Amino acid sequence: MFKKLLRSAKKIGILFFGVLCFNTIGAQVDSEPHTGLTPEEEAQFLELLPQLQELENAFLQRKMQRHATSFTNYVPIKPHIIRMDNGTGGLSEEDLYDAIALMNVIYEASELEFFICGGINYIDDSDYFNFQKSEESALTAANNVDDVINIYFANTVISATGSNLCGYAYFPGGPETIMMKNSCAVNGSTLSHEVGHFFALSHTHGNSAQTNELVDGSNCSISGDFICDTPADPRLSYSNVNWDCEYTGTDTDANNDTYIPDELNLMSYSRKACRNTFSSQQLARMNAVYFATRSNLICQDFNVGFETAYTNDCDNSMTVDFTDNSVGATAWEWDVDSDGFVDYTTQNPTHTYTDASKYDVSLKITSADGITIGKMQPEMVNIGVRSVQSSEIELTLNTDNRPSEITWFLRDENGFTIQSGGPYQEGSQDEVTITETLDVSAMGGCFSFEIVDSDGDGLIGSNSVGSYELRDGDGNLIVHGSDFGSNDLTYMTGETLAAEGFLTPENIQIVPNPVKNTLFIKTGKLESYPDYYVIYSTTGRAIKKGFIQSEDDLKINVEAFRSGMYIIKMKNKFGSIALPFIKE
Repeated sequence: MFKKLLRSAKKIGILFFGVLCFNTIGAQVDSEPHTGLTPEEEAQFLELLPQLQELENAFLQRKMQRHATSFTNYVPIKPHIIRMDNGTGGLSEEDLYDAIALMNVIYEASELEFFICGGINYIDDSDYFNFQKSEESALTAANNVDDVINIYFANTVISATGSNLCGYAYFPGGPETIMMKNSCAVNGSTLSHEVGHFFALSHTHGNSAQTNELVDGSNCSISGDFICDTPADPRLSYSNVNWDCEYTGTDTDANNDTYIPDELNLMSYSRKACRNTFSSQQLARMNAVYFATRSNLICQDFNVGFETAYTNDCDNSMTVDFTDNSVGATAWEWDVDSDGFVDYTTQNPTHTYTDASKYDVSLKITSADGITIGKMQPEMVNIGVRSVQSSEIELTLNTDNRPSEITWFLRDENGFTIQSGGPYQEGSQDEVTITETLDVSAMGGCFSFEIVDSDGDGLIGSNSVGSYELRDGDGNLIVHGSDFGSNDLTYMTGETLAAEGFLTPENIQIVPNPVKNTLFIKTGKLESYPDYYVIYSTTGRAIKKGFIQSEDDLKINVEAFRSGMYIIKMKNKFGSIALPFIKE
C-alpha cells in the first residue's frame, strides 16, 4: 500500500547498545550505560511517530479482520562471520541458520521474514576477531553490502569504553549494520532484540536510565518506548527478575504507583532466557517502519518484481497481463485474485477477472538453490462495476501534506464531468479531512469516479500518508485507496443486485459453535455456494483452505485443530464474510 513512502524522510541515525553480556556466574555486566536518544533525536522520532502510528493502525486493523491477503515481506540479511587469520573460530553455519530460523518464528506475526542474500561472507582477520567499536568504520567500509541488513558475528564485541557487549544496532537513518557477539547470537533473544532496534523499537524502559512512563499509561505514547501496550518498565535486570522470570522490584513511578513490567518482552533488559515475545503494537511498529524507512532492503542477486498495465471500463470482465521483473527466479507462484491460492506457476501469466473489486497481487519466486521469497502489491488491480443502491455517495478524503497534487472527478455514462474537486491548498489543507456529498440520483448506466495525483504517488506525501473512500447512503464501503499511483478509476452502476447473493449473517452461518470435530456451513437463503473458504488462527495465519463446489465441501473437519478461537472467511462475487468460531 505504500510504494514510495517517506521519499524525503528525516534521518534518525541513533545507535542503540544492546543488552549487555553476563559473566560466567550469570550476573549481568552493566558497566556500559545505555546509549539513548538525545533531545534532538527524540524530537525527530516524535515527528515521524504520527505517520508510523497510521501505518500501525492499518496493520492492526488488518490483523483483527483476518485479512485474506496478509503477506510476508522478505528481508535480506548479509551475514559476516569473523574468524582468525587461519580460518578457525567464528560462528558455525549451523548456529547461524538456527539463530535466523528462531528469529523468523519470533517475527512471523510482524509479517517480516529474513533470508540470507548471496551467501555468508567470511572475514578471516584476527585483528577483528575480538571486535572493538573503534574498528567499525574500517570493517564495514570493506565488507558492507548496500540495501541489506549487514550482521557481523565476532568472538567478542567491546564498546568504546571497554565494556563487553552482546551487540548493538542502529535506528533507521544510521548504518545498515548490526554487531553481534557469537555466544549472544545463539541465546534465543539478543539477535531478535537488536533487529528490533534496527526497526526502531526502543527498550521498554525507554531511552534514559530511568523511565518517565507512568504505570497508568496516561503518557505512554510520548514517553518510555512510545508504545502503549508495553507496560511501564523501571529498567529490568538480573537483579530484579528472578530465575522464574518474575519481577521482584518495588520501584514506583512519579505517581507512587508500583511498576508491573513485562519480564518476557524482547526489548527489555530482563534475563535473556525469559525474553521471548513482542507486543502487538511492537509488531505493528516494525511492520510500519519496514514500509516507511526500510523498504529499500533488497537483495540485488535475488529479488521479486512485477508489473501490469490495463484499461478499466464498464465491463466486469477484464483480461490483465502480468510481467515478471524478478532477478534470480527459476520458479514462480502467482496469486492474482486475493484468495490465498496459487493461480499460476508460469513466469508471465494472463488472468481474466469477472468480479468487480480491488485485488491484491502476490508473487513468490524460488531460486536455483531452493530459496523462496515473495512480494505483495496491495490492491494492484481495480476493475469492474460497483453496485450503488442510493441517490448519494459520500466522499471522505484525508489529504497528505501535498494536497495541491490531488484532484477528483465524478463523470456520467458519457464521460462528462458532473462534479469535481481539488487541487487543494498547500498549507491550509495539509493533512485534513474533506467530506463531499456526490449526487448520483440522475446517473444512468455506468458512471465513474476518478481520483488523480499529479506526482504519480497517490496520497503519499513527504512524512505523510492520506487516503480516500466512497460510501453509499447506508454507509457501505464502495471503494477506498491510498497508494494508487497516478490515478484510481472506479466504475459504478445503480442496478440492484439480489439480496440473496450477498454473504451476510442472515444468509450464511456456521454450526455448531463451539465445535469439536466437524464444522458445517449453512447457506440458508443464499442463492449459491460461496466460492471458497480460508480458516485463520488468531495470529492471522491461514490454517486450512478449500473450494466449495458441492454440498460435501460445506463440511469441514477441524478435529486436528488445537483448542481456541479461529476465523473462517468465505467469498463470492458479491463480497466476503468472516465468522469466528471456537474449537473445543
